[in-house]
Amino acid sequence: GAFIAGVDDLTALYYNPAALTRLERPQIMLNVAGVQQSVSFQRANAPGLGAYDADAGGYSNTKFGATENTAPPFAIPHFGFSSKLGTPNTTFAFGFYPPYAPDLSYDKEGPQRYSLIDTMVIQTSLGPSVAHKINDWISIGAGVAWGVLIAEQQLKISVPWNQETVEIDFNTLDVANNTGPNEDPANDVGFDFTASDWGGISWNAGLMVEPPSKKWAFGMMVQPPVKFHAKGKMQADFSNHVLHTDGYLGDQIIVSEKVSDDDVTLNILMPLILKAGFAFRPTETSEIELAGVWQNWSKIETMTITGLNLVVDVNGEHMVPAARRDDTIIDDDVILPTYYEDAWSLRLGGQNHFGQFTARAGAFYETSAIPTSTQNVSLVDGNKLGYGVGGSYRPTDNWSIDLGLSQSFLAEKDVSDSEIEQIAVEPLTGDFVDGTIIGNGTYKSSVLIFGAGLNYYFGH
Repeated sequence: GAFIAGVDDLTALYYNPAALTRLERPQIMLNVAGVQQSVSFQRANAPGLGAYDADAGGYSNTKFGATENTAPPFAIPHFGFSSKLGTPNTTFAFGFYPPYAPDLSYDKEGPQRYSLIDTMVIQTSLGPSVAHKINDWISIGAGVAWGVLIAEQQLKISVPWNQETVEIDFNTLDVANNTGPNEDPANDVGFDFTASDWGGISWNAGLMVEPPSKKWAFGMMVQPPVKFHAKGKMQADFSNHVLHTDGYLGDQIIVSEKVSDDDVTLNILMPLILKAGFAFRPTETSEIELAGVWQNWSKIETMTITGLNLVVDVNGEHMVPAARRDDTIIDDDVILPTYYEDAWSLRLGGQNHFGQFTARAGAFYETSAIPTSTQNVSLVDGNKLGYGVGGSYRPTDNWSIDLGLSQSFLAEKDVSDSEIEQIAVEPLTGDFVDGTIIGNGTYKSSVLIFGAGLNYYFGH
C-alpha cells in the first residue's frame, strides 16, 4: 500500500490516477489475486439460553466450541490498459479494480449462526481515468468508475413464542414456554438474503509532485463516499421450526414452509478515503516510500434492509381467541448497528532494481474501524500489523511478470460489551423483539493475499 507517490503501473487507477503520466508506452495489465481470511471465534458462554430441557423445566446452559471460517481463497481479478491521449503529457487509462476482500463461511449449526453462516460480497469498479502533466513538476489525474455491489448472506434468526398466544398443555408436552430471548434450535428459522446494485457511480482524483531530477515524489488521492441501494430478495425457511413441525400437536401453527419477498433494499454507504505518500530515491535503482491512509468509517452508524414484506401463513386453531389470524406479516425495517470508527494506517515500502529483476518489500500498521461493541463474525477486524514481499521479472522489453504475497495479523479481541443481538421475530404479530447478545467472545484472525500479474508494453 506504500505506492501512492511512487506508483508506476496501471494500479495507479486505484492508488493515484495522477501517476498515470509515468506510463510512457501503451500497455495492458492483467492481475489475479487470492484473498483468504483465517477467523477463529470462541464465543463466551451463555447461561440459560440453550435448548429447552423439559426435565429441568427451563433452558439449558450453553458452552460453545470455537468456530472457524472454512471458505477457500477468494479470487479477485484486476485488468487495465493505457495510452497517451494525443500528447506526451496526457494519459488515458481504463480498468477494472475491485478491492481485496475475503469469502466467509461457517458451520450452519455453530454458535455464530445468528451472525453469519455464509456470505459473499462482490464490489467492483470499472471505468476510465485521465492524467495530465501540467509542467515538469506537477501532474493531476481523475477517474470515474461504474460500481457494482452484489451481496449474499445466510444466517439463522430466532422466532420464539409463548403461552399467551398459543394454547398448549405444557404439562404433557416437551415444548418450551418461551418467556424471553433464547437460542433453542427448535426456534431457528433459516434466513437468506441476496441483493445487488448495478448502478453505483464513484470517482477519485489525484495529485503528484515530482521534480525533474526524480529524486523524490509526493502524491495524494481522494475518493468520496459511495452509496449503494442494493435491490434483492429475502427468504425465511420455517421447515424446522417447532411451530411448523407437526409431531406434538398433529397440526401446524406456522403453515408456511418457506416465505420470500422479492423486493427489499439493502442500504450501504462506503467511506471517504484520503491517501498521501512521499517517495525518496537514494539511488537510480532504489525507492523508499512512506504513506498514510485515512478512511471516514464513522459516517456509517447502521446498515438497513427496507421494504420488507414477508407474509407467513398461520393456523389459528391452536391460538388463544385474541391472537387468532390467518397471516402474520413481517414488515419492519431490519436495522443492523455498526457504529464504525475512522481508521488510519501507516505504510512503509521500498523496491530495488537488479537488471531484469525488481525486488519489493514493505510493512504497515492499521487501526480497526469496528468497535468491540459491534464486532461479529460477519466482518472481523482489529488493529493489525502486516508485511508484503514480491518482485518483477522482465524477460524482454515488452513483458513483465509480477508476483506478490502479503500477510496481516489482527490483534486478538476479547469482547464483553457486545451490542449485537440475534434477529428475533414474534411469530404471530410479526414484530421484531429483543434477541440474545451474540457477539461476546474472543476473536482471532489473519489475512493472506497472494497474486500474480502480467504486463505487456507496446513499442520500444
